Amino acid sequence: MKQKKAKETLIWRFRHFCVVFGCLLAVSLSGSASSVFAGTSETVQAPKPWELVKREDIAKVWSGNPVSFAFKMHENFLFIAFYDGEDKKMVLGQKDLSQENSAWTFKKMPTAIGWDSHNYVTLEFDSENHLHVAGNMHCVPLIYYRASKPLDIHSVEVVNRMTASGLSREELAAAQEARCTYPIFMKNAAGDLIFTYRDGGSGNGVQIWNVYDVQTRTWRRFLDVPMFDGEGDCNAYYHGPVMGPDGFYHVAWVWRDTPDCATNHDLSYMKSRDLIHWEKSDGSPQVLPVTRSNSEVVAPLKNGEGLLNPLVKLGFDAEKRVILSYTRYDENKNNQLMQARLESNGWKHYQTSDWTHSWVFSGGGCIPSELSFGGVECIDGKLTQSWSRKYEASGRFFLDSETLKPIGRAPGGSRVPPECLKCENPQENQQLKRSMTADPNDPDRIFLFAWETLPINRDRPHPVVPVPSTLRMFELKR
Repeated sequence: MKQKKAKETLIWRFRHFCVVFGCLLAVSLSGSASSVFAGTSETVQAPKPWELVKREDIAKVWSGNPVSFAFKMHENFLFIAFYDGEDKKMVLGQKDLSQENSAWTFKKMPTAIGWDSHNYVTLEFDSENHLHVAGNMHCVPLIYYRASKPLDIHSVEVVNRMTASGLSREELAAAQEARCTYPIFMKNAAGDLIFTYRDGGSGNGVQIWNVYDVQTRTWRRFLDVPMFDGEGDCNAYYHGPVMGPDGFYHVAWVWRDTPDCATNHDLSYMKSRDLIHWEKSDGSPQVLPVTRSNSEVVAPLKNGEGLLNPLVKLGFDAEKRVILSYTRYDENKNNQLMQARLESNGWKHYQTSDWTHSWVFSGGGCIPSELSFGGVECIDGKLTQSWSRKYEASGRFFLDSETLKPIGRAPGGSRVPPECLKCENPQENQQLKRSMTADPNDPDRIFLFAWETLPINRDRPHPVVPVPSTLRMFELKR
């Protein structure tokens, strides 16, 4: 094994939530297709645009660096978690939507963010409607809170231990709760609350999975061993699990050797029906923990060949075949959007883009991105993919079902009113950050949240600390 890596900094792309919606917003503002996607034009009826029903200013929030807040509608309540603009403390918020013009109530938690954009907040509910919250973690002991009463943020209490309950801080390392990053809550098909996070650093971490018992209010290991284990030489940055139209959960990942994002390599894949028993693309068992030596490599790219962990997406075509979208450099060091599709004779690779711009990335920390895209989707029998590039028009395009080359421009999946997309903070270099949550009871209603923040600075302080910005909520219907 290699010597234990030094203090890490690394890129975070917030798992199931930011790129696709960001691309859809870009589509809303985009007026024309980029010339690199020239081809036969296809059209379908554009979706009905969203209409602004109500705007509400919620609170002053931290604006020093872009970090993802948490937003969720559950039962008839909206729940949010953000970092306060006054002292950067984590704050929980709750609003009763069943009451006309009800006010937000808040609870401040005993943890404060620095300049690290990895330290997002995440929340979820168990089957008894108790709120679970985690966040503000980048290689630190677990920060975890839980409510003692249903649908009540004011009963949220500090827990900070899961399977390591009762252990001292010094004993946490053996319990794998001492160096936590990337907390994620999710539900399996049975409705069990699952929590996963990385224990360790970039280049030497393992992926831990726990499951919650609502009867005993305790956590235990969901998987007996880590899902991924780089064995001290690397760690896995993964996308998923994504439930596919074939009834499988799909996961794709890259291996990273060091905190330097240029050391991503070997795009890999596995699938499962229950998140416990995993298999490779040919149906053969995938042994856990997944290691470099026992995993299925889809694209054997080496360090410095243009593979970037946030730019790995899962999608599916009309025949329910899985498609892995990723990037690599061409012979001129230009970034190209690639697709790996699982076909009858194995994985087949396609180049979708023909870009002529070179973005050669390297180094640690959260890096400013010049490219984003979503997974391939089948809409009304047509393959589409959203994308966004720094120096060109962005949008959503039709892909040829055989070649996976763009053949036309598709209408956006949402048309957001322009007044929801304005940067209202006059401070220099401020950028608008957006997120949304859907109404599970009404597919024609969403809540869009927006606030201003300084751009990514590789997790280092900006020279001037900005004044807090306003967290705004827009209720949209169509």
